[in-house]
This record gives sequence, C-alpha cells and structure tokens, in this order.
Amino acid sequence: MVLPITDGAWLMIESGEAPQHVGGLMVFDYPPDASPTWLHDTWQRLRTATDFAPPFSYRLRRPYGLAGLFDWEPDPDIDLDYHLRFSALPRPGRVRELLVLVSRLHSTLLDRHRPLWEVHLIEGLQPEHDGDPPRFAMYAKFHHSMFDGVGAMRVMRKMFSADPNDRDMPAPWEIASTSATTPSSTPPARRPTSGEKPGVLDPLRSVGTIAATLRDQAKATRRGVEGEVMPFSAPRSLLNGRITGSRRFAADGFSFERISGVARALGVSINDVALAMSSHALRTYLLDHMALPDKPLTGMIPVSVRTEDEGPQGNALSFLVADLGTDIADPIDRLERIRTSMQRGKDRLASMSRSERVGYAVAITSPYVIGPLLGIAGRGRPLANVVISNVPGPREPRYFDGARLQGMYPASLLQQGQALNITLTSYDTEMQFGLTACRRTLPQMQRMLDHLDSGLRVLEKLAAV
Repeated sequence: MVLPITDGAWLMIESGEAPQHVGGLMVFDYPPDASPTWLHDTWQRLRTATDFAPPFSYRLRRPYGLAGLFDWEPDPDIDLDYHLRFSALPRPGRVRELLVLVSRLHSTLLDRHRPLWEVHLIEGLQPEHDGDPPRFAMYAKFHHSMFDGVGAMRVMRKMFSADPNDRDMPAPWEIASTSATTPSSTPPARRPTSGEKPGVLDPLRSVGTIAATLRDQAKATRRGVEGEVMPFSAPRSLLNGRITGSRRFAADGFSFERISGVARALGVSINDVALAMSSHALRTYLLDHMALPDKPLTGMIPVSVRTEDEGPQGNALSFLVADLGTDIADPIDRLERIRTSMQRGKDRLASMSRSERVGYAVAITSPYVIGPLLGIAGRGRPLANVVISNVPGPREPRYFDGARLQGMYPASLLQQGQALNITLTSYDTEMQFGLTACRRTLPQMQRMLDHLDSGLRVLEKLAAV
C-alpha cells in the first residue's frame, strides 16, 4: 500500500542532519519486590516476544522510494536483538548521564531496511533523592511515517497498565492496534452534514476553502490584527540556522496543579500557560545570547484531527501558527497576545472540515518537502521559529510489570532551519516537557529548563496579586 503524502513526506525530507523519528524517555521505579537482576530478566523475557503486530511488523518495500513514493510490506525475518537493546549508564548514573545517552540515541537514523522502531532498556539510574526507590529508564523511538505524536501516545498507553499487580505484560510490539492491516491509514472522509450531498466537486471546494483561508490570513496580517500570524512571517533568529545531526535532549516536569492554578486565576487555558512558559524561556535564552529579534517569535502548533475510534497508525495532523509575544516584556501582556493568537488559529481550524484541515497543513508545510528535494532546505525564511506541541497523556499512574512509571518525556524531530522542538505531555500529576535541539546550533540549551520554571513562577506571582 502506497503511503499517503501525510506519511510519506517524513521519509522524503529525512537526512542525516534531520532524522524524522519521534520518541520518548520513560523513567520508572523498580517494583517493590524486584530482584537485583529484575531489569536484565525482563529484557530476556521480552527478547522471547516474537509476535509482531502492525505497524511493528512492517518495513519499507522501497527504503528510499521511487519518485518519492513509499509503501509497506511485512518483514518476514525481524531481528529483535537489533530493535530491543540493553544499556547501562556510566557512574554516577545521574539524570545528566541519562540525558547524554538519550541525546546520542536520538541523533541516529533508523535503518530503513528494517521496521522503523527501537526500544532501549537502561539500567544504572540513581534515585532522585536519598531514600527514594532505585530507578531504571526506557527510551523508545518510532519513525514519524508510522505514528504522529497522538498515535505514538496511544501505543504507549497500551504499553502500560493502571494495575500495579499486573505481571508478564506483553511487549510493546505485540500490542499495536489490530484495527489496521498496515502502518498507514488514509484519514476518513468528512461525513456530510444534514442536507449535504457528497460529490466530485468536494476536493475542489476544499482547495477553494484553503486558498480563501490563506488569503484572509494575509489580509488580517497586513491590517495588523492583534495576534494574527501568517506562515513564513517569522523573524530570522538563532533558532533558525542550518542544523547538524547531533542532538541535545533535555527534560523536566512541572506540577500540573501549579499550571492549572495559574490558568484558572488568569482566565486562560492550560495550553496558553504552557506556551507562555515556553515564550518566557525562549525570550530569556535569546536575551542571554544577545540574540532576541525585535519582531515576536512564532510557534508552529500541531493540532490532532484524529478521532477516538481511529487506530494510532499514520499521521492525522493539522497546524496553526501562533504569535509567541517574545517582543513584549510584560508577562501578562505576553500571555494575552498568546491567548488571542491561539484563539484566532483555533477558530480558523474549527471553520474547516477534517479534510480541509489536513489540506491546510499540507499547503503550509509543502516548502519543507520541496526544500530538501531542491537542496535549499533551511536557507529561506522559516514557516515558524519553533515547534511547540502538547500531547495529552494519562492522568493517573501507569505501571510496567509492577514498575511505576514516574516520568514520560517526549523527544521529537527537527527540520532544516528549525533547531528546537518543545513537546510536552501531561502525565499523572505533572506536565512534562521534552526539549530536542541541535547541540551545535543552540549552545547550553538545557538552561531553558530553568527558564521554563522561572516563567511559571512569574505567572504564579501575578496570579496571586
């Protein structure tokens, strides 16, 4: 089956400098009754789990495509020792050593001659504080042609149990959705509303709606409507140089109650607060490097169009571009700019059908596909300065064979001309941020974690006034 453009594009634009996989770092407490060899024993048990469900059982029929076309085929001889790996951190086994390892693992391309996924079990992680239980980690990555962020999260939800007493749980590659026979599925067509008849003119109407939307955006931007942003209107910045294949991954969690408390007090959404934290971090980081543009940075915000009854495979995404207000010193005014811009983008997408939202995403991101083919990727004005994505996760504790999942930190991808991705997910009592960056383009990027925290503290003080 030929992949639709929404899935195949991730393969078309991939290069050694811009791998197109997404992943996640998960940190666990060992089960209370774990033996000293529990993690190694678990790895050995998982190595015997050779029942591969789609999409983990599929490989590319033509690894490098034919005229940009890709399709899947079952892999009859999967080498599990390649896909499932066991690692140990060097002493002293701090979070610093863990993030260095994950940064290195996330930098490497997946082998296109094999199914496009890897799972790593990592031992040697020290407790966060004296007296805390011992910990281990799991890092998993999947090619974006297999899953988008929401699809990957649905798979991860199935990997873990809400019951701490569950044991001998299935391996991740045994539990993918059985509702699809291939990793990729074309988004279902929009259902006609009452009195509406589907017809051959529907695709033409969609094209017309998308063109009209872009035209209206351009007019509103020229009029200076507050919060209105056109794609490719982002200022040039330190975030938007050419990138290399080396990655730096940084991660931390923030109390969900703190963030939701600010949102309630200031009358905004939780996502608005997370974007304001990100805006503060970006502004502070660029000020520290004397590189803050006079114009506001813009953020590309992925928006899922996946329905609850769809399987996790493939991509079902649209995008909106938001004004991050980084040119505004006052944090409340900055938050209001973000809220206004996000509401305009959400209203615009809400006025479209499902297929129109996907078509809009294809239209505004097409330069990302064309650029690498012409050898000019990352050399023009970026669609947006940074990608900021929020993927909802489970709001209650999860377990794997009795090991409690303490943290789930998303790792994402970069494009040429975009050196930073901020992805966050809600899990249990925290909002957990994962920052993925080109380590050569953005020096000391991990300091943005402190800036995220200071941004939240500033908003908490203002909310208490």
